[in-house]
Amino acid sequence: MRHILSIILNILIILSPLSTAWIVPTEDTNNNSLRHTIPDWYDGHFAGQLINILTSEKSNIQGTITLGRTNVRGIFTAYYTDSNNSEFIEGIFTQRFLFGSIHKDSTKSPFFGKLTIEPCSISATIWAPLKGIFQLYSHYDASFLYPLTGPFNIGVNEHHLIDLSRPENFTADPDDYREMMLRLWYPVEKKNFSYGLADYMDTITFQWLKGRSPIPLITIPNTAYKYIQLHGRTNPPIDKTHGPYPVIIFSHGYDGVYQIYSSLIEDLVSNGYIVASINHPFIAGVTVFPDNRTITVSSIPSDPEEQAAWLEMGRRAIIEDAKFVLDFLTDLNNTNPEVLGTFDLSHVGMYGHSFGGGGTAICCYEDSRFTAGLTLDGFFSANEISGGLSTPFLMMVTGDRFMNDTSLNLIWANLTNEAFLVGITGAQHYSFTDVGILLDHLLPLAPSRLLGFGTIDQKRMINITISVERAFFDVFLKNASPDILTTVLNTFSEINYIEK
Repeated sequence: MRHILSIILNILIILSPLSTAWIVPTEDTNNNSLRHTIPDWYDGHFAGQLINILTSEKSNIQGTITLGRTNVRGIFTAYYTDSNNSEFIEGIFTQRFLFGSIHKDSTKSPFFGKLTIEPCSISATIWAPLKGIFQLYSHYDASFLYPLTGPFNIGVNEHHLIDLSRPENFTADPDDYREMMLRLWYPVEKKNFSYGLADYMDTITFQWLKGRSPIPLITIPNTAYKYIQLHGRTNPPIDKTHGPYPVIIFSHGYDGVYQIYSSLIEDLVSNGYIVASINHPFIAGVTVFPDNRTITVSSIPSDPEEQAAWLEMGRRAIIEDAKFVLDFLTDLNNTNPEVLGTFDLSHVGMYGHSFGGGGTAICCYEDSRFTAGLTLDGFFSANEISGGLSTPFLMMVTGDRFMNDTSLNLIWANLTNEAFLVGITGAQHYSFTDVGILLDHLLPLAPSRLLGFGTIDQKRMINITISVERAFFDVFLKNASPDILTTVLNTFSEINYIEK
């Protein structure tokens, strides 16, 4: 029986597309126990109890998860401790079954089990021929996205906003006013699990995302967006005990959507920030409104004069959208009893990618309510801040732009206060999104470099980006020690930076 189970496990490992993701155990000569190569972050973790059905003995178990092509398939490693032993476990799981082996010293004991996975819990009946029959009950948290590092869970709600003071310049209809979609992310109590998990994106937006690939993504199902689980929950009450919270506005790049930056948003919120992410119609790849009406991206003209006019119109749309959202949040904070006074509007930051990064710089230049700005490989118009930008500012860029880009040099010359230029070796423009880590799961055999995500490991890239974001905003919106940011910038070998 033991031989048969070992053969089954080895066949599953070989055939599974997860085989390249296995964490290879190596012998630790210091304590003769198994240790593992640790990635930048695991996709999830679990912790609970393992109960021996025959003896009723209870053991604590905890472990880590690396997901495969769906959010209910992957590999796991764990330790459990009973009255006599602490034993190491590793294996693979699918939506309904798990297989693996229990390690003790130099011996391996195979097991298999029937598994039930819920959004936040797992249970299983496990048969280990040489050990016994067990029941597993465990809390479970796993996502393709970066795991939360902060003390808060996350609440999410959506807002359809219309600025009746501003005509829509992208259309010829004089009765068409500027509108946008806003996702508001906010801290909630850590133990608040009674609200449903929010969706990463909708069907229409996912079809847009698939259509942006340079190669056909025929192996990725149209429902794969359901595998990309947010940590945020829909409409729980904000945690009022620990507020007020600094506010940050996020702006996506041209032909982007705010959803593909969720990793770069959620971790900030878990560390005590309000984040308002805007979908800018006609600049976004697609904007989906509550009635399923959609607006797709406006093409940039090829004629130089028309292109310059379009870029100016697009920049002004982003800037005025951000200012309008800050007005909306101010009104919400002053009048809505559910959030009354929980937004710290004396500490407001903004960050954005590409075109949204350029808009961030101008917002910080024009509007004193923005007290810190950060850009992710920003597309800039230096002449719009030629008078000097005194707001604390950090620019993260791809390694090939660091110190070699004329527009960056012009912007750098116009930053007159505390400022940082941070280059990431191996990164490319779209590395500053979730898409690279999503493709590592959904299309694991396609090299990231061929898809436009550079040579840097995508988990590493997200880890670096989030770490720099969090440190920068902690220093300039929460008055943390500047040493926090300096430490982060010197932690990662991929980072080159200069500062003022």
